Amino acid sequence: QAALLAGEALLVEALRRQGVEVIRGGEGLPEEDQIAWNTGLVRLQARRLAEARPDAFLINHGDWSWPYDARDAVQVFAHALQGQDHGIARVLIYCHKEPEVPGLVAGMASGGAFRRIALPYRLVFGRVDRDPEVLERILDTLRFYRRRAEAVPGVMEALDRMTGLKYLALGGMSLKMCTGTADVDQWAKRFGITYDALDQSELTRRAVEMVEWSGKPGKSDLLSIRDPRVAAALRHLHDEGHGRFDFSRDKLPDVRIFAHQLAFYYAAVDVMRMYDADFLGIKCQDELSGLECTQCIATAFLNNDMGPEGLAKKPVPVSCENDMDSSLTQMVLHLLNGGKPAGFGDFRDIEDRVLAIVNCGQHPPYFFGPPEEDGETKLDRTEYLGQEVWYHAGGSSVRGRTPGGQVMTVARLYRENLRYALVAMPVETLEPSPEIHERYSVSWPVILAKTPIDDERVIDLWPCNHLGFSYGDLTPALVEMAERLDIGYTIYDRKGNVYRKES
Repeated sequence: QAALLAGEALLVEALRRQGVEVIRGGEGLPEEDQIAWNTGLVRLQARRLAEARPDAFLINHGDWSWPYDARDAVQVFAHALQGQDHGIARVLIYCHKEPEVPGLVAGMASGGAFRRIALPYRLVFGRVDRDPEVLERILDTLRFYRRRAEAVPGVMEALDRMTGLKYLALGGMSLKMCTGTADVDQWAKRFGITYDALDQSELTRRAVEMVEWSGKPGKSDLLSIRDPRVAAALRHLHDEGHGRFDFSRDKLPDVRIFAHQLAFYYAAVDVMRMYDADFLGIKCQDELSGLECTQCIATAFLNNDMGPEGLAKKPVPVSCENDMDSSLTQMVLHLLNGGKPAGFGDFRDIEDRVLAIVNCGQHPPYFFGPPEEDGETKLDRTEYLGQEVWYHAGGSSVRGRTPGGQVMTVARLYRENLRYALVAMPVETLEPSPEIHERYSVSWPVILAKTPIDDERVIDLWPCNHLGFSYGDLTPALVEMAERLDIGYTIYDRKGNVYRKES
């Protein structure tokens, strides 16, 4: 017992020297009971620790110890927590590693016991008294756990607001992408979200009433604008110069089809309000993009915090290609970031840990400047130019570049073997040059960002071609939300440490 207490003291003293407040479950007990060597002491010490409401539950394997005791301790501790943290244990296993003692053996045995019943944990091994990197890995985890604890009130508020939200699907599956669909009964059961669906023709029906044309909308002469919102937006962006227009490409030869696209934006606004929707998806491809116009204006400005007429508005999470799980991911980010925009993007490329998010032309203008910058300034630098060749009906994209030096979160809710899980990581944006568009697609917006892990791991991790993104590092809050939703997660922090729970 004395040897075990001495080993524990190495860890406790190392942490306290770094300013960590350490609470020992056996503090004040007789020396022989300060290490939990039987079930009664496991229960007693775990409950005592729960009363202190620590940010982390640290298991010290200085030598061999019983895996059942470690697992029991976590479960008793989690159950004894009250309020918003009830049942949520942020577990760190430290294994003292040297050949003479089986501390690592004990830690791996305990970890295996945890995995069998999906108890998440982080494991750090080494010599905390000799290796500064080992101590730093422990501190990294404790810092992340502290941020998780601080995020709890916001997460609980987000979960409360999520219940009863309504998703509106405008159209069905786009481009035969299985990952764009979702089980609406599963949404109702798991997230408390309700669902409605309309044909995309409902957008067309409203849009064509907003502008009078001599012939085909967007292609013929514009006789009059009947909806004052369309007129105000066209005046603000085009006539008054709060947007940068390029009419040199075939898909946007002049401003007429842009007016048609604006009408589709306001048609989406009206449909959303009529059906009391909170977030939505627009199929776009192929029918609207092939017969009417692309929906980039609609999706970009629905997601934005300012409308095309220059007025502040509430962002509405909306996915391109009616990708339901992407839109839900965007809604989660939106709820966690304080109601700010959350974008939709394509996982276009990654090379030397630089991720390129380049999608079909509808990043919200909010992301064309830093988060604190005025929305009108971002509108002024937003570029409108003709879409790529395969959109037969044509229309303008919404192009821009996210500035460097910004921390963003990229995330995706997905299903594996029909069970929900979440992947996420923070990235740091890099400054792109205007020439960057030539490398990918000329008319599409670009985000370049450095990832915390290597290319192969990122590609292996990501479950599909789409992702949601938001300014700020929301990964601690995403872990806490996934825990409370009881879904799996694989989430990396800024240093590439992984936090994982099986689906």
